[in-house]
Amino acid sequence: MSGSNITKHVLADSLKRLMEKTAFNQITVKDIVRDCGLTRQAFYYHFKDKYDLMNWIYYTETARFMNSYNNVEHCLDGMVDLCNYMRQNRTFYINALNTTGQNSFQEYLHDYIRDILIPVIESIQSTEYKEEEWGFITEFAATAFVGMIV
Repeated sequence: MSGSNITKHVLADSLKRLMEKTAFNQITVKDIVRDCGLTRQAFYYHFKDKYDLMNWIYYTETARFMNSYNNVEHCLDGMVDLCNYMRQNRTFYINALNTTGQNSFQEYLHDYIRDILIPVIESIQSTEYKEEEWGFITEFAATAFVGMIV
């Protein structure tokens, strides 16, 4: 792992630790760097703000589950593993799900699941339905998945 990735992981671990006890909206960059012993300059070298760090955590933690199940037969397995991982890290993800607004975890997860479902749906398309109906189906499934988690 490169030095840059090590620093990102240190910052991510710090944010996750802080989110065990404090709501995300109440955590500052100063709190994060104080917790892990890095400087604000180091933080801003890697991330624009705490939301950028949160999005990086979402991406790195969810991508490893879904990328390992990138075919139709195993897509559901990836979603199940993701749910299990989120349950194991329950406090962090409950806090993340309660953080609303632009770049929220709910928004990210919805878009991510929808993008994963598109090729799955395309591979099993039936000629009975039009393409725009499949778009509705993927949107509905992604919304249902996120709604189930929330």
